Amino acid sequence: MAEIDVQETLRLLRGLQDLDRDLYGVRDEIRRLPKERQRRREAIDRRKHDLEELDRQVHGLQVRVKEIEDMTTQQRQRLRKLENEAANSKDTALIMAFQHEMRTLKRDISEAEEEGLGLVERVDALDVERTAIREEIEAAETSFAEYDTNIERELSAAESKRSELDQERRERMAGKVDPAVLDRYGKLLDAREGQALAELDGRICQGCYVAVPSNLYVRLARGIELVQCPSCNRLLYLRDF
Repeated sequence: MAEIDVQETLRLLRGLQDLDRDLYGVRDEIRRLPKERQRRREAIDRRKHDLEELDRQVHGLQVRVKEIEDMTTQQRQRLRKLENEAANSKDTALIMAFQHEMRTLKRDISEAEEEGLGLVERVDALDVERTAIREEIEAAETSFAEYDTNIERELSAAESKRSELDQERRERMAGKVDPAVLDRYGKLLDAREGQALAELDGRICQGCYVAVPSNLYVRLARGIELVQCPSCNRLLYLRDF
């Protein structure tokens, strides 16, 4: 390749690099915005799952409270019946049996009521927590709806910008750079996150800040071949080219 071809190729690639830097940023935004939206959506959904789990806990506790209420109602009915039977009985042994069962029933009722009270207090605490989460979700959904609208607007603008840059890129490079060089440049662009070229300042690559061998600097300064940094592989250029 003649010296002028290398210099012209580097000039064109540097111009292309400026365009591709913008294009890479736009493409990155197009990838990033939906991921950020999904991240926020998943965070809200996790809180909804937390709320559903609390709902299940509250329902289970309420079922248990109802079971205790039904059981103690039956036990009180049995207790009243035993009290009546004991009051009307003349049989001492039977009265003692009634009294023993009544003591057992009173103890069971007391323990059940204590358990029920604890469960009701737990339900009250969970209700406070559920209310806080509902308010949090409501606020998050409102914020997300606004964010989603903004995201769609930003994505639309980014897609339009990408289309413009793609078109400019095709027009600028049409038939001007050797396809093999463009292919190498494109692979470096992807590998180096939108920065395929780097200036060589003295012997320091400005892409990775590693000193290159003196012979590479000489080869680049002669301007008769494309030179890549041995550390980061970026295509090197001198500012004066």
